[in-house]
Order: sequence, then C-alpha cells, then structure tokens
Amino acid sequence: MKQQKLFTCQDIEHEGEDIQGFCLNLGCQDSRPQFCLQCGVDPMKHSNCKKDLKGFGFISSFITKFNQNILDLITQLDKSFSQVKQKYEEFQKQLEKMKLQLFKISQCLSQQDYNQMKENLQLIKEGYQYCNNQEEIRKQNQIGTQLLNIKKMIEAWNLDKAQQQTQGIDDQSILQQGLLLLNQQKWQQANELLIKNIKDLEKQLSFATLFQSISLIEINQPGKGMIMRDQAKKINSSLYKDLLEYSDQELKKNPQNPFILILKSYALNDDNKFHLAIEQCDKVLKGDPQNLHALYRKGLYLINQKEYEQAISCIEKALKSNPNYSICYFIKGVSLSNLNKYEDAISCYDKAIQIDPNYAQAYNNKGNSLRNLNKYEDAISCYDKAIQIDPNYAQAYINKGVSLRNLNKYEDAISCYDKAIQIDPNYAQAYNNKGYSLDDLKKYEDAISCYDKAIQIDPNYAKAYFNKGYSLTILKKNQLAIANYELAIKYCKTDEDEFKRRIQEIKNNK
Repeated sequence: MKQQKLFTCQDIEHEGEDIQGFCLNLGCQDSRPQFCLQCGVDPMKHSNCKKDLKGFGFISSFITKFNQNILDLITQLDKSFSQVKQKYEEFQKQLEKMKLQLFKISQCLSQQDYNQMKENLQLIKEGYQYCNNQEEIRKQNQIGTQLLNIKKMIEAWNLDKAQQQTQGIDDQSILQQGLLLLNQQKWQQANELLIKNIKDLEKQLSFATLFQSISLIEINQPGKGMIMRDQAKKINSSLYKDLLEYSDQELKKNPQNPFILILKSYALNDDNKFHLAIEQCDKVLKGDPQNLHALYRKGLYLINQKEYEQAISCIEKALKSNPNYSICYFIKGVSLSNLNKYEDAISCYDKAIQIDPNYAQAYNNKGNSLRNLNKYEDAISCYDKAIQIDPNYAQAYINKGVSLRNLNKYEDAISCYDKAIQIDPNYAQAYNNKGYSLDDLKKYEDAISCYDKAIQIDPNYAKAYFNKGYSLTILKKNQLAIANYELAIKYCKTDEDEFKRRIQEIKNNK
C-alpha cells in the first residue's frame, strides 16, 4: 500500500492521481520530482522547468540512449588507448635502435676504427643538429625528426596532465562558489556564476572537438574529421568568433606559431574574409613551404574566392609532398567541379574515398558531379552511401531529393527534404526545394508555405522569393506576387534588377 502511494500524487488538490514521470532538471526547486497530469499544467508547479517534465516512456528511451553514449565513449577510449600504446611502442623501438647504434659507434671510437665510424657519420651529424639547432631540422634529418616527434608527444602528454589538474582545481573552485551561493539562497548570483562556467566549458569542449577534427583530417580520416567539425559548431554556436579571439591572444605570445596562424584562418574564412585567411596560411608557408595543413586550407580559401586554377596549383604542391593526402583530392575535386570538369572531379573524389572509405562528403560531392552529367541513378547511389556513413548529413538528403526530382519522383524528393528538415529545422534550402517539388505536383498553396518558411529563416534567400512569386502568379494572385518581389528588393540587393523585371512583367500582362 505504501509503495502504491509513492507513485500517486501527494498534492492535496489532486491527491491520488497517477504519477506520469519525473522532472529531470538539475536545478528543479520543487520538493517532489514526480508529477501527475495536473501537476504538468499547474503554473505553480515546476514553473521554471516544464520542458524537463518527462514521462516514464521517455525516461526509458533516454536511459537506452545514455547507455549507448557510455558504450560509445568506452569504444573511443579503448581505441585512443590502442593508438597511444601503438605510438609508444613505435617510439620505444626507435629509441632502442638509436641506443644500440650509438653503442656500436662508441666501440668503433674506442677501437680507433675510424672507417667504420665514417660509415655511421650521418647518425652523429643528425644527432648533433638535434642537440644544437632543433629549429633547422628538416625532413632529411630522420633521427632529429623522430626525436622531435617523441619529445612533442611527451610534452603534449605532460601539458594535458597539467591542464587537467588546473582545470580540475578551477572547476572545483567554481562549483564550491556555486554551492556556497546556493546555501545562502542567492539564487540569481549562483545562476549567473554557473551559466558563465557552463559557457566556458562549452567553449573549451568545442575547441577540443575542433582540434580533434583537424587531427583526424591530418591522419587521413577526413570523413570523421568533418563530422567532428560539425559537432564542434553545434556545441558552440560562437565557435569561430571565440576561435578568432583565442588565436589573437595566442599570437601575441608567439606571432609565428604555425598552428595558431592556421587556426586564425579558419575563423577569418567563416567571416568570409578569404584574403586575410590566405595571408595567415602564407605566413606559415613562408617558413615551411611543405606544410600540408596550410596548403590545403589555402586551396580551400582560393576556391571560396572562385580562384579555381590557383587552388588546384596549391593543392598539387601538397600532393607532390604527400600523394596520399585524402583531403587534398577532395579539394581538387571541388575546384574541378567548379570548372565544369566533372569527370576529372569524380576521379579525385574516387581517390579521396580510396584513402578514406568513410568520407561522406566525398561521396556527396561525387554524387553532385554525376548529377551534373545527368547520371541521376548513380548520383543517388552516392548520396545513399554518404547517408549510410553519416545519417545526419542533411545536405546529402537535399541532393538526393534534387536527383529524385530530376527523375520526376516528386513525392520521394519531398520525403528527402522532410528528412533534411527533421535533422536541421532551420535549413532554408530544404524548405525551398520542397516547395519546388510541391509546385511540380501543382500544390501551389503548400509550396508557398514552404517558400515562406525559407524566407522566414533567411530573409536574403533570393531563390525563395523567385519561387514564391512564380507560385503566386500561377494562382493569379498578381498583387501578392508584386508585394513579394518588392519585399525581395528590400532584402536581396544583388538580384534587384531581376525582381523589378518580374514586377513589370506582371503589370504588363494585366
């Protein structure tokens, strides 16, 4: 009987009502976390956390999902450990080999066997350069390069431990301050302190995720790297703004830090400052002309400036240095596609996929080139492969929808656009393209609703205004079509003349 009462509501006004679930908000101030249907609509109950009232069914599904997250982390941790262990064993063997070689040279020296020493002089020269002038070590100094790599790994490990210790102290201090404020019932101050802490943690996590994505790209796993980069942007909507601030601070300490210079280029590119982004890469390339990271990023920024031939030239320098650099084949494919060299672009995407079979973007772009060659079925196969690798790849669903529309499969196309919208409800292009297919099905009112949604998300979306105007004129709603184009003129300055032409065309046909 006691157990039964526990799962019925204890509130006097609706005592005995069945409990529907629990509030999952950590900051919930209600004395009872459980709720019934009446509690759910009572404005005095859980007033600041209604959205966190979750039924038992949701909680059951969440536990399954959360458990899967734990399992995924275990898998990732095991994999990371294996990679570190493998690298440790590799470095250990290199050091043991060097130690043995030095022992043999020492024996030659003690025995005055100078001819044998002469044959091993390269090892001594490289070791001498490493000990006395590390800044000038280049790839031809194999021993020096190996030792620097080992040293970097040790420094990175020690830095990581130090940062973890410092972060742990900082986090603990902030939490203690928060608890103190909560105990003093200074709710507003506690809330402000903890919100700031959460934002700082989100920024750090987004940076770490971005850095990991860069690492994955550099070890020829761009497929996973691109997905992680998207995750970084979801964690922190101000990622690139924060990154610019961070890189500027770091460059004050060391203006020639190559990685930070390239990081700054990411932020400048996101702000459409392509020329300045290229300048950052050029600073790195001046000191290290074969820096693959700088070369591929510069190639990307040249594409963004529509300088496709220069982009290809830049990428080919990188491929000459490393013929198995997957991301560069992808970037070259993008340039070739923009030059309408679709067959050549497909060859590049195939090479990128050969190096990294999990490269969803390469499959997607290969599909685009096939579509431009009117090979719609083949294109759809590529989009399906991209979606198989990354089920949350909204752009691949949109592109698949375009190919289906080209095959006059309008309903199937709409299903693809709906899936893209489900993944990203603020994807203006998905609404616009859905409107296209609804127009094809002569469902003009529904199409107009889609165009309105696209315009609501992006008031500068010229295509959505054009398409909405078309649908309105088909429905003979000429005044609304004119009003639509006049609104477009206000927001889409680049297409102003075309909108004016369409307004005049409607007036002439009255």
